[in-house]
Formats: sequence, structure tokens, C-alpha cells
Amino acid sequence: MFSNLFVAVDSISFNGYEIIRLYKTVHDKVTRSDIPVSYAILRSGARTIATFEGVYFGLGNDTRFGFASLLGAETRQLLVSQTIPHHGRHWIVDLSSKATTVFDSKEWHLGQEDVCIHDFDGDGVQEISLAVTSFWGFGAMSMAESPMPCVVFKYDATARKYMPDKAAFAGALSSIDEDAQRIDPDENPRGGSNGPYLAMRLDVFLRYAYAGRENDGWSFFDETYNLNDKEDVKRGIKRILETEPVYRYVYGLQPLKRHAS
Repeated sequence: MFSNLFVAVDSISFNGYEIIRLYKTVHDKVTRSDIPVSYAILRSGARTIATFEGVYFGLGNDTRFGFASLLGAETRQLLVSQTIPHHGRHWIVDLSSKATTVFDSKEWHLGQEDVCIHDFDGDGVQEISLAVTSFWGFGAMSMAESPMPCVVFKYDATARKYMPDKAAFAGALSSIDEDAQRIDPDENPRGGSNGPYLAMRLDVFLRYAYAGRENDGWSFFDETYNLNDKEDVKRGIKRILETEPVYRYVYGLQPLKRHAS
């Protein structure tokens, strides 16, 4: 986890770079109050070359950082996380390559409170993973019930960025036929709530969709979701996917333009 690599200091240095945690007060439009927040800057000599800020809410936020060698033993990357409960923004800056930002979770609209680190293929270059949270609380589902597809990011040396690994999505289909067959099309919502009913079907649909098999996903959903709100639910799912960056990447769609933070 990123959090295992963070250091409890307000500044650290490496090879002429210095990352510094700073503090200020901002006006929070949601709570309509001034709140203290932290942020970080990356400096090279006397020059600020990057600023890490923008995530705060309520009582403020938490900004932390540390170093890692994600891209090989001879490399050094800066990891920065800025978090609030259930949300965060995470950066990876390659200090071995002119302080190039190789990952920014906001670009993919992802970010919980931590990031997982793996080396799935054993090549010495670490992959990272985060969950898609776009369907938190969708329809009648609670946050706890909501499916959160896992996105594995693999470093692309040509693009000099971490990009979603489509092959990892395909791996999530290994048991999907069995999982789909366990769902009874004639099932009624348990306890009168369609939250769990929707969650089970949406989980399977999303696994199909992110693996590039959306048509199979819709066929499954049409066969197994038989409540009166089916068409409204389908429209809601499509509306979310239309703007979800990882989904757009999987299907070769251009990223949507967004306002800079």
C-alpha cells in the first residue's frame, strides 16, 4: 500500500528534489466555513515544479508522501496522497526521469484512501490498483453493497505513464459463467429491498463490461433483472459509463475534457 511507504515528516529530499508539506486555510463551499488544509509542493532548487492540492472536506484533509522504486530497483519515484474519508487523490512522480508525473488518479476519476502495489508478472516493475467507485450508492444500493470493479494499472514505458491493464479485466472473467448461473432470474428482492438484488446483477454486468464484453453483460442483465424499474436502471448505468474514464479507455473512446483543478 502507498500508506506503508509514507514518512512522518514535513519534508524529505532526494537527488536535488525536495517535497514539502505546507498548510493554509481555504473556504469550503459545502460547509460554508473556513477550514485548515494541508498540501504539498515539489521543489528543484529554489523552483517549485509541482503542487499537490485540491482534496478537502469538512475538517480538512491529510497529505502524505514517501519514496518508492516502482519502476525498477535503480529508479526512484515520489508517491503523494491527499485524502479525506472515503476519497483521495494519488500521484506518482518519477524523479529518475525529470520529475515526470506518471500517474494522477484524478485523470481516471479514481481515488479512495489508499493505493495497492503489486508485481503481478514478476518483472520488477510494480503495478498499482484502485477501485472504480462511480456506482457507490447507485439506485437502491448502499455504499457497502455497491460493486467496485478493480482497475490494475501497468506502466507503459512508451507513454511514460501508468495505464489501465485490459488483460487484468479479462482475468476477472475466470469464474463469471458460474457466478452468472447462480443468479435466479425469478428471484424476488430479499426483505423488500432491491439493493442486494441490483448489486449482484450489476457486479456481473460490470465485470463483463470492463473486460470488453458489454453485449454479453447486457444480455445477462436483461435475462436476470426483472423488476419494473429495469429500463430506468439501464439508463442510469449507461449514463454513468458514458463519462467513466476507464470504461472509455477500454472501448477506445476519447477522454472527456474536464476543467483543471
